[in-house]
Order: sequence, then C-alpha cells, then structure tokens
Amino acid sequence: MNLNKRITFILNNEKISAEVAPNLVALDYLRQNRSLTGSKEGCKEGDCGACSVILGEHVGDGLRYKAVTSCLLPMGELHGKHLVSIEGINLDDLSPIQSAMVDCGGTQCGYCTPGFIVAMTAGLMDESIPLDDSGVDYAISGNLCRCTGYRSIKTAGRTAIKELKSFIVDRPRIDALCESGVLPIYFRDIPSRLSAIPAAQIDSNFKAPFIAGGTDLFVQKGEELPKQRASLLNMTPVNPIRNENSYVFIDAREPFESFGRNPIIKKYIPSISDYNDAIASWPIRERATLGGNICNASPIADMTTLLLAMNSEILISGPNSEHWLPLSKFYLGYKMLAKTPEERVLSIRFPEPEKGTFINWEKVSKRRVLDIATVNSAARLREENGLIASATLTLGGVAATPLVLSDASKKLIGLPLTVEAIKPVIDSAQSEFDPISDVRGDETYKRLLARQLLWVHFQMMMHEKIDEGAFDEALR
Repeated sequence: MNLNKRITFILNNEKISAEVAPNLVALDYLRQNRSLTGSKEGCKEGDCGACSVILGEHVGDGLRYKAVTSCLLPMGELHGKHLVSIEGINLDDLSPIQSAMVDCGGTQCGYCTPGFIVAMTAGLMDESIPLDDSGVDYAISGNLCRCTGYRSIKTAGRTAIKELKSFIVDRPRIDALCESGVLPIYFRDIPSRLSAIPAAQIDSNFKAPFIAGGTDLFVQKGEELPKQRASLLNMTPVNPIRNENSYVFIDAREPFESFGRNPIIKKYIPSISDYNDAIASWPIRERATLGGNICNASPIADMTTLLLAMNSEILISGPNSEHWLPLSKFYLGYKMLAKTPEERVLSIRFPEPEKGTFINWEKVSKRRVLDIATVNSAARLREENGLIASATLTLGGVAATPLVLSDASKKLIGLPLTVEAIKPVIDSAQSEFDPISDVRGDETYKRLLARQLLWVHFQMMMHEKIDEGAFDEALR
C-alpha cells in the first residue's frame, strides 16, 4: 500500500513538490532525501535542539516564524509552509550571529552549533521575543551543549543582539533582518510564494491514528510511523481561542506556546507564561498541544492539571456524534480514557473566571525548569467578602490519573481565608490520594510535596494579609 502523499512547500529558497510519507519526520527528509546535513541528529526526542529548524506559516494576515525540532515535525504538516534549515540562512559572509559565535568562542566540537544558530535567528524573527538577555535565553531554551558550559554561547547571542538592536527595533522584522545581514533577501518574497500554493487535501479517516503535536508519539514510534497511515490534525489552521456564552473555547490542537501568549488566557491566568517556561522549551511548546497533553493521560500532565482546576470540559468527536464531557470524568484509570479509538478530543472549554478568582499552578521536578514533574498542583479559588466562595484543587503525580480533590474542594467553600481554617482541609486531603513510589520519589516524599504545594496556593493568594508565622508553623 502506497502511503505517500504529494506535499508542496518551500525548503529554504526552493519550492518543493514531493511524494513522501506524511509521517516521515523532517529531520530524516533533510538528511536522507536532500543531503542537508547541517541539521544534526542528536537525541531524536526533541530534547537537545541539534536538529532545530525554522518553520514559517501564515497566521492571520501575516507570516509567523518559529523554532521547532525537525525530529518531531512530520512532513505532512509542511504543505504550504516555509521550512528553513541552517543551510537556508547561510550567506556569502557570516551573519552577525555566526560571527559572534566565532568571536566569543561559542563552539567547541561544533555538533550543536547549527541548532544554536538556527534558534538565535528564529528568536530574532519573532517580534514578541525581547531584544535583550532574556530573549537570548528564551530562544535557546531548547538547545543543549556538552562542551562549552553555555556562557560563551549566551555571550555570543547577547553580543549579536547589542549589535543588531538599533537596526531592527520598531521596523518590519524580516526586512530589517535581511538588510542587516542576518537573513538572505529571498525571505522577503516568501509570503507571496506561499500564498500561491493550493490548500492541502485533508484525510479525515477516523480509523487512522490521530497525530497533533506528536511530542510523545514520535519519540515512542518515530521509526514506525512513516510506514503507517495516520490523520495529521495540524494540516489545517488551529481555530482561534474565543469567548462565547460565558465560556472560553480552545481548539484541542492549540500548542502550549500560543496558548500561553493568547491575550484571553493571559487575562484569566496572568502567570501562564511562567507556567509555560517551567514545562518545556520554546520549540517543544510550539509542538505540544493541549489535546495531546490531555489524551496522553499522564498522571503528571502539566496542562491537564491546570485545565482540571479550571473546571474544563472536552468535546469528543466520533464518526457519528459529538458530546461534551467534564475533563474530570475523562480518566477511567491509568492510561484509560472515556472515548473509543475512533473518537478524538476536538475542543476544550472552561467557564470564564468570575471576579475575585485566583488561579495558581505549582510544580516540583528534579530540574527547576524544563523537566517532568514529580508532583504538580493547580488551584482555582474565588474569594467573596473574605470567604472562599468556590474552589477546585488538583494534583498530579500522586495517583494513576491527574486528580481533582473533590472533598477538599467542597470543604473549603464558606471558610475564611485564614491558616487556622484551611489547615484541617489540607490535612484531610491526604485521604483522597494514594501515591506510589517510583524513580521520581517515594510515597512519603510525594505526600509531603502534595501537602506543601497545596499550601503554596493559599500562600500566593493571601500573601498580603497572611500571618507568616502561622503559615510557617502549618508547613512543619
């Protein structure tokens, strides 16, 4: 059976129309089919950034570029898009970023260097990333180096920004980068060239596996998937996040990154960018989707823990019907879901938070950021006249599924916001879960983490009026 599909896209400065397996990852296509070996195969799990590429696609009326790891990017998603490898940003002379890497000693063995150059360039192309030290850190958050210790690499990025900032600030970014020698001038014509490519033909076969971000599936089955049929859900644009009938509606294909940048989400969850930074690197956040995080059914799924606290519902779509289901009822056991294999999660919605609602999310992992949680927790709490009017507490990593603490949440309603009132509820919450020991921590450690994280929600909520001494005593 021939699984190949015709995919038309622009690779660097060349229009490509190729018959390829839609599930073949771009890294393999670049290296094996095109002999573009600047993109290196390192971990092939999206963790090291050696295979980083830049992906440009139409968003609204403009073209947005982002850094992604090509080892997790299926070829089928490239139709009508611009794929840029390290070869596609090379010029006759070194770019300011490349020159800075040389001058600052930012490379030793050199294996990771193309990925860092690509990531820094992508960071400059994204106008929402600040032109300062934090912007450099943001751009290279998905790149690892075993040689340099990162200081020289960061210095190179910051040196390049200082040199370029006055030339590109407050100007159309792509034009400015072309004029300043960061990008080849062919980038100016890419929007019109992409617009001339006809829309993709979508295969919506319900019997084929569904792939959205693929940040877990391609890690597990990356070599097998090109030989299998699958429905690539991200071949069409993601529907915008919207308010409707007192709910916030979100396409299940929404990537973590755009979820965290969305003004509607930032209005209700002001610290969402901080949460995102703790979950994954920029390239992974551009691929990982909310629906994928939900359906992966990990007991420590970061976004799922938050969405549970938001009292979310999910729209499950099958061959013959659609229905809304509370997210709290979606998990039947470890990796067991309340849906058939032919059904998929189409959309997510949660009630618009009322005035006085406080939302918080906490996580403990072996690394401070960019790591799998040992235990995580989220809370949605609303205060009214000094009393708790509504509450939803969630925990991850302490049960077979992400967990809503139903009893503790109910007991909080009507209580004053004092340490003395809340302490018995948090103590009683220990009876709602039964953690197991694993490589991330034993049962006793996880119980302690769960207790402390639940307390942190209230510390954050009451920080202006809390009795710090009473709080410290409660944590003992």
